[in-house]
Amino acid sequence: MNDFTAAILATVVALAPAAAYAEDLKASQRYVEVRGAKLYTQIYGRGPPIVFLHGGMAFFDNSFAKQRDYFATYRTVIGIDQRGYGHSPDGPWSLSYQMMADDTAAIIERLGIGPVDIVGHSDGADLALILARDHPQMVRRLVISGANIRADLSPETKQRAQWSPQQLTEHLRAVANGLPPWFFPDYSRVSPDGPEHWMTLLAKTYDLTSIEESAEIFRDLPNGQLFIVPASNHGTFNKRPELVNLAMREFLNQPDN
Repeated sequence: MNDFTAAILATVVALAPAAAYAEDLKASQRYVEVRGAKLYTQIYGRGPPIVFLHGGMAFFDNSFAKQRDYFATYRTVIGIDQRGYGHSPDGPWSLSYQMMADDTAAIIERLGIGPVDIVGHSDGADLALILARDHPQMVRRLVISGANIRADLSPETKQRAQWSPQQLTEHLRAVANGLPPWFFPDYSRVSPDGPEHWMTLLAKTYDLTSIEESAEIFRDLPNGQLFIVPASNHGTFNKRPELVNLAMREFLNQPDN
């Protein structure tokens, strides 16, 4: 889980040819089986595709509710619940950004919609960066918010390796109590794994970052644009949707040249 940050980083990561989207891609909610997992995928609207990638402990519906209908008026909006999140069942695997990036690439390929625009928040921003790095032919433009680039080097990550099971359990409870109050009810309402799986998923998920890393990512991307959202925090997509949606729309609509 990422710390609160107020930055949206928008960057052209690949100037791929114009999206060859499927004209007959119909609105649907379905499970797409890829790489040994069943990922719940929602499709709305019509037009060039835009894929939304949610953050840790969240899922498409409660991450991008204020973007879905706005962009579906002129774009094909695709929301993916990653393994263990939202409507998608968990399994015996350890979660990683690399796994989720490769899963996302597999869905894009399965649907036959690349290259696509990607919008990623928090953990979704991290896996979006990996997706653009490893599968550049699938990505047209990338909008990320609250990303990190060295979570495994944070002081807490190193401390966790030395904690006893009891210490880890106590810390996870504290983390859970600090999450927005709607996280657990939303998870319990839709998860096929049931509410008792909540703490198991949390142990696989939470992480840390800082706003300085957003600036560092921006400086390393020659075609990047940095947009700081005023009077906001880590929940920019829900807290300032009118401003964020307008900024994203203007960026994604710019000509590829």
